[in-house]
Amino acid sequence: MDVVVTPAEFKPGTWMLSDRLRRPLGTITEVSPSLFTIQADGNSRLAGMEAANFVSLGSVMSAIAKHMKGECQLSSGNL
Repeated sequence: MDVVVTPAEFKPGTWMLSDRLRRPLGTITEVSPSLFTIQADGNSRLAGMEAANFVSLGSVMSAIAKHMKGECQLSSGNL
């Protein structure tokens, strides 16, 4: 399943995760410049992903793509 990452409009350092049909999957939060975490929605396939700390947005996106067996990309309006 492909995942789209979209910056949260009113919450800097937070990205919304959704599938291509815009169903919510969770969020990514930048805790510090080198610490990113995932908060998966409980009913999504992302919920099965182990909690971990990541050093960059790119590393989080790579882990999500691997877990979901698809692509994880920034929304086209943010490239």
